Amino acid sequence: MTRTTRSFWLTFMVAAMLISGLALWQWRNEPIPMPPAAPFAPVRPAVVSPNPNGGINEAIPPTAPEAVPPPTTEIPTPPPPPVQILPMNAQRLERVEFNPFIGDIFRVVYDRSSENLFMTVVESDGMRGVWKLSKDLQIERVLKGNNKAGEVFLGQTTTGVLIAQFDNPGSIYRSVDLGRTWQKVSGDIDGAFWQIADDGKGTVWGALHAYNKAILYRSTDDGLTWEPWRDFQKLYPEYATTYAAGDNRLKLRHLHSVAYLNGRLFVGTGDMARFTFMSSDNGETWKKIWDEGFTASVPLEDRSGLILGPDRLQARGLAVYKLSDGSATEVWQPRQYGYAGYTYSMTDVGGSYFAAFHNETNETSTFTGRSGIIVSPDGYRWYPFLEFEKLNNWARTDIFMTPLNQWQGYVTLNGGLYRFEAPIGRWYEMHKAFGDK
Repeated sequence: MTRTTRSFWLTFMVAAMLISGLALWQWRNEPIPMPPAAPFAPVRPAVVSPNPNGGINEAIPPTAPEAVPPPTTEIPTPPPPPVQILPMNAQRLERVEFNPFIGDIFRVVYDRSSENLFMTVVESDGMRGVWKLSKDLQIERVLKGNNKAGEVFLGQTTTGVLIAQFDNPGSIYRSVDLGRTWQKVSGDIDGAFWQIADDGKGTVWGALHAYNKAILYRSTDDGLTWEPWRDFQKLYPEYATTYAAGDNRLKLRHLHSVAYLNGRLFVGTGDMARFTFMSSDNGETWKKIWDEGFTASVPLEDRSGLILGPDRLQARGLAVYKLSDGSATEVWQPRQYGYAGYTYSMTDVGGSYFAAFHNETNETSTFTGRSGIIVSPDGYRWYPFLEFEKLNNWARTDIFMTPLNQWQGYVTLNGGLYRFEAPIGRWYEMHKAFGDK
């Protein structure tokens, strides 16, 4: 190769190297396209919680959504429970407090199968109805009556049928499903029942407490239909006379109560002609067994007799009627112990018998008798149990009872509802009976 040829190739190689280096330099300095940057998200701290098997659990919570500003209105505070049982007071009574106040409570029936308490209530605006207090202390009205004046009644047959009645106009309602539904079965009875009784086979009797009407009603289909069955003014016309000249009240002007025990039917009459009659032939004939018209009763535990409660100011006392010989023996006298003697309610709780006495100072302007509940282990020996304050005004202490279980019962007093405990253990040994020194 000539000298000229070698120079040419050397020059060519140097030029090629310069051109390649320049191209590489330009390529490396061109901007490289980048994907759009992701929005900035702050790092969220881990959530740490203890592990029951030891150590800790750590979890990164998901990204929270955009925060929602808190509401500007204040969240309301939940209302307090509708029913509250207050602590027992010195009288050993636990008051059942309703919030809000539902009204004055009178008749009460406790159904053990459902553990519900049914109550007749006269509400604040005068509306009369039936309310239910459930075992979990929830309250609701189950029957709305009317806001007229008059007596209210509530009872339950041994088959579980509830019977409610509102005087004026004397409408009768019946429920066979423990107050869930009611059927109006009568609307033309003048007055209201004071008590009902039944034979457990569908026959029910209702003692009418009305002005100058002494009628015993009867139902043969478990309270579905009713008929005026026996009129005691017609059975005993000698007592269907007026009090005195110018006074149109009849001496036998209403019925006090009715009871049924071992095939025998008992009826108490009033007002001046106060007797207890008994029929052992389904009401065909009647026999006077006591010179007082009972207003309340409770059978002895062995069903060998009936404890009868009076309704007269310091006259007759409690009596035990024995089925074996047909005798009625008075076992407790209110006059000896300063009680008025009006018995509104009797019941049996855990084998102890309770008699509730109320006070009516409209009988006289000078007498203010004791009122409350007395108790007995056998129906013959009676003990002071709960005594209420004496009345010194023209008032009445309405008092009704119903058993709750083997240890407790409910009692209403002047519109209030209370729970009380029955004697247990050696209670009777630790207390003195009436007449003991």
